[in-house]
Amino acid sequence: MSLAAALEIGKSGLKIYQVATEVVSENIANVNTPGYSRQRVVLATAPPSTANGFPLGTGVRISTVERYYDSLLQKQLVNAGTTSGYNATKAEVLAQIEPVFNEIAQEGLGTALTEFFGSWQDLTVNPTGLPERQGVISRAQVLVDQFHYVSRTLSDAVTAQNEAVVPITGDINRIVKEIATLNGQIENTQIVYGNANEMKDQRDYLVRQLSEQMGVKFTENTDGTTDLYVSRGGTDYYLVQGTRYGNLSLSDPPANYTVTVHAVGGSSAVVDNAMYAASDGGKLWSTLQMRDTYIPAYSAQVDALAAALVADVNGLHSTGFTPTGVTGINFFNPLGVTAATIAVNVNQTTQIAASGSATAPGDNSTAIQLAQLQDANTMSGGTTTYNNYYNGLVAQIGLDVQSAQNVTKQDDAFMKQLKALRDSSSGVSLDEELATLITYQRSYQASAKLVTTASEMLDVLMTMI
Repeated sequence: MSLAAALEIGKSGLKIYQVATEVVSENIANVNTPGYSRQRVVLATAPPSTANGFPLGTGVRISTVERYYDSLLQKQLVNAGTTSGYNATKAEVLAQIEPVFNEIAQEGLGTALTEFFGSWQDLTVNPTGLPERQGVISRAQVLVDQFHYVSRTLSDAVTAQNEAVVPITGDINRIVKEIATLNGQIENTQIVYGNANEMKDQRDYLVRQLSEQMGVKFTENTDGTTDLYVSRGGTDYYLVQGTRYGNLSLSDPPANYTVTVHAVGGSSAVVDNAMYAASDGGKLWSTLQMRDTYIPAYSAQVDALAAALVADVNGLHSTGFTPTGVTGINFFNPLGVTAATIAVNVNQTTQIAASGSATAPGDNSTAIQLAQLQDANTMSGGTTTYNNYYNGLVAQIGLDVQSAQNVTKQDDAFMKQLKALRDSSSGVSLDEELATLITYQRSYQASAKLVTTASEMLDVLMTMI
């Protein structure tokens, strides 16, 4: 091997360890960058040459700059992110609804029911008393107002969820486009043998973000790109396929939005129960489920309570007699009764039919029957009272909130564990990077010393000549 060859080996060492130092510097600089995967230089011996009949090495070369990446862990993070996005959204919405049914901290619908029937009980003591009759009307109006308040709050919650669909789909469309763009950049970079590790990190991080918004599946291709798709009825609809991408669209208002997936190639599918089940649809599906299923179910139970109350009270009151002997008066408006439309039909004390006889204004038999409705099993097929029915709804909402919060805590713990696993394999450790940096520094110094020594030897040789 000639001195010139030794100089070339030292020169290549300087270049290689300079690049290696740059890779370590990149790791250190991105220690706090979300989604970044640490990189390492893979070194290999340069192709040997023959000198004086012997094969001798020609130095060192960089085989590749690879990133620490675990595809299985990426899939777990994507799936866990989808579940976490669904459950967190559900818990957040339920927590906003729960205060409406908090009967301990405030006088709500349950208290209003009790006081309404209590006013009828007071009327039985003095059927012709003006204060007692006015109390019945006042308590009835308070009860109606509570029904309206609960209904309005639940309706507003439905509206809020419907409006939330707009920014969610906007974020999804933005992320889908960015992923397709990064796919193109990665593919073009790898064609010219460039390093696309940072772009892959950005793309994978976006995939995890997308999974929280909307349940997706993905495949990693040999050209470095990633395809994203959803499945409905056994058919796959690709949101991203290489550099091509689809989008989500919304139906026109004023009705609740219908979300449609427009896939690459022109096919489309509605986001519904045929696409997602339970928590595999992320934040988007949770929002749609709260809007279309959970909140309407609570509203339906409150509506059922209002309708039954009106029917039962009117049924008895219409058979009673006012102080002037008038009968057939409905206490509540009987038309189209829901929690939102329930209304008091009686607005004067003389319209209250407390008597069971047209000729006995002081009779209280009808008032007694109305007061006894409170303890009668009139709800759920004659198995429970109004208050117990409503208390069951309150308890159910409380259990739903508690369950959602517990599941969210479990999701957070699982995500934390997965992120810790990723950090242990792909995250940047400053201690390790500093140790590696010192190693490359010493190697660079050794290569520089080799160049200096070979140069001095060459000077001696030239002096001799």
